[in-house]
Amino acid sequence: MKYIYEAVSISYSIWTGRAEEDYLRIINEKGQEGWRFVGFLPSYAKPRDVKGTELIFEKIIHEND
Repeated sequence: MKYIYEAVSISYSIWTGRAEEDYLRIINEKGQEGWRFVGFLPSYAKPRDVKGTELIFEKIIHEND
């Protein structure tokens, strides 16, 4: 099997520190599209240009696709 991966960034308000997007909605929507949530990358562990937390998803790809 082969997999592809995708990251979705979740931004945070500079005033409240709260996520600006509903992460559970994003996880459920991606699941409906066939993606599986595999983890997250916290904001302090990313390159400087990326702000917020990244949700990481994987999807099986078939050889014929």
